[in-house]
Amino acid sequence: MVCKTWIDRFSSYFVIFCSVIIFAQSDVPRPRGVSLSKASLYLPTKDFTCFDGTATIPFSYVNDDYCDCFDGSDEPGTSACINGVFHCTNAGHRPQNLPSSRVNDGVCDCCDGTDEYANPTACTNICEELGKEARAEAQRVAELHKAGSQLRIDLIEKGNKKRNEMAEQLTQLEKDKSEAEKIKAEKELLKNDLEMKENEVLKVYREAEELEKQKKLDQEKETNLKESTEHFNRFDSNNDGELSIDEIKVVNVFDRNKDGQVDDDEVKMFLGGDEKVDKDAFLSTTWPILKPLLMMEQGMFKPEDAKTDTTETEAEENHEELDADFEGNEEDNSDLDLQEEHEEDETVSEQSKSYNDETQKIVDQASEARRQYTDAERTVREIESNIRNIKQNLEKDYGLEQEFASLDGDCFEYEDKEYVYKLCMFQKVTQKSKNGGMEVGLGNWGEWAGPENNKYSVMKYTNGIACWNGPSRTTTVNVNCDLETKITSVTEPFRCEYKMELSTPAACDDSSTSQEHTSHDEL
Repeated sequence: MVCKTWIDRFSSYFVIFCSVIIFAQSDVPRPRGVSLSKASLYLPTKDFTCFDGTATIPFSYVNDDYCDCFDGSDEPGTSACINGVFHCTNAGHRPQNLPSSRVNDGVCDCCDGTDEYANPTACTNICEELGKEARAEAQRVAELHKAGSQLRIDLIEKGNKKRNEMAEQLTQLEKDKSEAEKIKAEKELLKNDLEMKENEVLKVYREAEELEKQKKLDQEKETNLKESTEHFNRFDSNNDGELSIDEIKVVNVFDRNKDGQVDDDEVKMFLGGDEKVDKDAFLSTTWPILKPLLMMEQGMFKPEDAKTDTTETEAEENHEELDADFEGNEEDNSDLDLQEEHEEDETVSEQSKSYNDETQKIVDQASEARRQYTDAERTVREIESNIRNIKQNLEKDYGLEQEFASLDGDCFEYEDKEYVYKLCMFQKVTQKSKNGGMEVGLGNWGEWAGPENNKYSVMKYTNGIACWNGPSRTTTVNVNCDLETKITSVTEPFRCEYKMELSTPAACDDSSTSQEHTSHDEL
């Protein structure tokens, strides 16, 4: 080492300090902690300028254990600057940069031990051993990538073939869609034409049906009016044209709960809170409530849930249930009751319609035209759906050379003690308990999320099923080179965030790997 004498800038004491200028095996003089690439910036014959340009100092101030530069560039070989960087040469292995705060801290960070120069015997130079292991590993990885790259070429060919086939399918589907839409338009015109004819020929039948229906309703209305009038006259014992409380209380049918007497609540229900009702009020208010009770007594009507009842108690419960229904419908008039009674008749009539031969022929033709139009419409929808799916797949990023394209839709499983995990490439990730139950979505295909220099090394699946009181599940898939496509591990480092390791030949790029794993041992 070359010794130098310097005067401390803050005192008058002379201090003898050993120069930190070293001569590495490369014979390039440079201060301790400086890499070969930066050696030209530290010339002993010139003043040193801080990397940030804020100051220029005598070269003797470099590595003097005092921080002169704000960026710490004047103290690469000491721990004086908190932001300094110490360079390990590590001859025989990979060079390394570490914070200068680790210099002379008693821990051997550099494999050549140069970071602990204050105690030269504290660290053993193990760079050759580590370099040998690293080179062996690099060789293994390089051979793996080389072998995998051949399989990757096959995947690229399959991917490009699949993409070309999808493009051809899309072209054909566009043609099919155009033809299908023409057929649909033709079928729609035919359907509309035949439906117009059908409406014309059925108009007579429909008018007749409406007349018949109205006639029947009028008849039943008349019958209902006659029946209600007869009962009113029978209950109106003094023939004064009004039905009073006293007249109601002597008629058993008004005894809803069958307790042997007509109480005040029953009177109120039938008379609507009035002391008496005339014939019109009886027809509009009392009769709709009374008629079902009369029918029940005569065995002509029985509520659905009372048809299988046999005991008197159950019968009474059914009466009460009916009464509750009746109370909620006191404002309904007899016309609505009559319409409900005829709903089944209308259905039977509709099913049993018969037309003459000419009319039936037109009806059949219209029905067939509707069926054909429906089929044509369905065909167009199916073609449009296929077009959307193919366009979505063509827009997917399958790698720079389509190396991942042939894997789209392929599913791979991984089992641990509790769950079975499934990764369906470019679609979704799921989890299912070995004890049974539903599949839980851990994410749907999102995007490539690798670093800028290796975009296709990480896949991101997002918007899975939400955790209980937590966020939606997501899965990060790290993609590594191997000779087989498979999942090698699954973990959940954070709640609702899953990490999956996937190996595949698609990730084996021999050209980039050779550059990545080839490094020069610094001398």
